[in-house]
Amino acid sequence: MVPATSGQQLRTTKVSSPSSGKNGSVELLRFLFTSVIILFHINLDLWDQGKVAAVAGGVPIAFFHHGNLGVEFFFLVTGFLMAKSVWKDTARDRGCVSAPCHESARNMGQGLPLRENPVPDDLRRLPGQTLRFLSHKINALFPYYLPACLMTPLVRFLTGRKLDAVYFLRRIPSLFFLQRLGLGRPIIGCTWYLSSMLIALAIAYPLCRLFYRAYTHVIGPVLCAVILCVLVLYTGSLGDIEEWFIFTYKTNFRAFAEISMGAAGFELSRFLSGKKYSRLTRILLSAAAILSLALSLCYICSFAANIWSLPVFCLLFVVVVVSFSGEGALVRAGIFSHPVFLYLGSISLPMYVTQTLMRMYVPWRFAACSPEVQCLLIYNGILLLAVVMHAAVTRVKARIKNLRSAHSPAYEGHSRRLLTFPRLFS
Repeated sequence: MVPATSGQQLRTTKVSSPSSGKNGSVELLRFLFTSVIILFHINLDLWDQGKVAAVAGGVPIAFFHHGNLGVEFFFLVTGFLMAKSVWKDTARDRGCVSAPCHESARNMGQGLPLRENPVPDDLRRLPGQTLRFLSHKINALFPYYLPACLMTPLVRFLTGRKLDAVYFLRRIPSLFFLQRLGLGRPIIGCTWYLSSMLIALAIAYPLCRLFYRAYTHVIGPVLCAVILCVLVLYTGSLGDIEEWFIFTYKTNFRAFAEISMGAAGFELSRFLSGKKYSRLTRILLSAAAILSLALSLCYICSFAANIWSLPVFCLLFVVVVVSFSGEGALVRAGIFSHPVFLYLGSISLPMYVTQTLMRMYVPWRFAACSPEVQCLLIYNGILLLAVVMHAAVTRVKARIKNLRSAHSPAYEGHSRRLLTFPRLFS
């Protein structure tokens, strides 16, 4: 959070854990939608998306048939955090903690001294700012992504899959998240999301930095509506990750559109978090988020047409905005303040990047078991592997931090410039 001056506090979204700066409800949702995506992939592997989990009133309940929509939640969150980063950095860099930050809807977004027309100084600094932002994102991914990339060929070899020089050469670009540019093949198939996210951020972040107010209030929502409607109209769905659309992968358009909408969600959430609400209003906000989440999950567990993914995306937008605002009755009551929710969010990334390992190994090792048993083994194996990887990465990071603190300030500064990628662009 940006330090306040003159006794004033910046209006930012509330969090459930002041010590960690994370929102417990959002972390729980991260774990939930990571699990939804994983179970969608398991359904695809074991039942070719045809699994019926149950029948209620004659209506079949699908086994996460539309679970790929969990990615939409993460794109929205990415856009939200991007806009929040720009808002905080600009306020800090220009020393603005002004009264309009506390005012109501008519002044929403006016607390930042952001120019609608960029000046030459803004343009000169923009490449370095964008590279720093992207490098911080990449640094957060690498501790989990690289071990998963190293383990994937080992599991392929163990399960008798093809491994040759061509396999490794074609997958070198994906080590740097370049596969969605059409370069080579991914080491881990499901990490197309990370590649598309970074490509979209490379475009969205400069726009947000230069035209913050216009981008978060008008440009972002309009672009999102147009792009998603065109994708569904011409391709029939938001999915189909291997489909090429116009000049790039369809997933890159999808990522950019939804990240742009997530940026608009930050401004709306910031507006919501700056007002006083009655208890009834807070209950209604929580009810809106819970109902939106429930309807989204109903669609995810149905065989409904793909066109319904657009209104479901809008429901997910409501969930993200209300959750981040911290103004719902459940969040205010401290329901999500327990550390377990933060922990579940912290293992979401290792769960996502290691899922392919278990999805390859379990069907090979337990081929005689029923698909239902394999499903349980895969999901629980992913959970266990994520817990172990998270513990290992946390321990290594702590050791590195302790080693750095043991050196002199001059040496520490030098080592950080060498070892920390973002410092290269300082």
